[in-house]
Amino acid sequence: MITKRTSFITIVTIAVAAILFINISSTQATDCAAVVTSANNDHKQALKTHQSGTDDLLTALYRIEDTLFAAMKSNCANHSSVFSTMGELQLSLGQIPIAQLYAVKALNMDNDNWQAHYVYGSALNLQKKYAEGLEHLISASELQPDNYSLLVNLCSSYEKNQQYSKAIQACSTAIDEGPYDIRGTAYFLRAQAHQANNEITLAEKDLELAKEFGFKQ
Repeated sequence: MITKRTSFITIVTIAVAAILFINISSTQATDCAAVVTSANNDHKQALKTHQSGTDDLLTALYRIEDTLFAAMKSNCANHSSVFSTMGELQLSLGQIPIAQLYAVKALNMDNDNWQAHYVYGSALNLQKKYAEGLEHLISASELQPDNYSLLVNLCSSYEKNQQYSKAIQACSTAIDEGPYDIRGTAYFLRAQAHQANNEITLAEKDLELAKEFGFKQ
């Protein structure tokens, strides 16, 4: 016979178990977010510190890859941002199809993951699937409107899709509002769009500005 005391104990036990599960899930999510933040920061630092194609860069990138693999195998197997971070890392390693697979996996978990859209769009562009790539870069930019490096990539994608007016607009926003270090690339891309529009004087002016901001072809 179930007494009131037994029922009360059962209810309390279930409630405590639920609270513990929520706390564990919250802790895991926090841990995974910390892994993502650290990996993204280390990735940026590696690209900034080491020259492209060097063993030092590869070593740094492989170290980050190992960290992300370990997170995936432990408690971050369902964390979308871990997979999109791995996808962006694979872009830097030149593993384009693998980057695309990680992006798809991340988007299946969370279709509002801007980084996953960015990785997928970039991978498609590198495979010359420009129209599809543009769609994902637009989605990424809409989800992350203040990311001006992303906006420069969108500008490039518009130019590849021969949408020159939109390319000029995107690059102009990046130049006017974005950080100093992206302006050289933005000026160069805008020059290409002006050139395609047969706006030769504007194109020549932007090419000069691109050089002043340190852009090298």
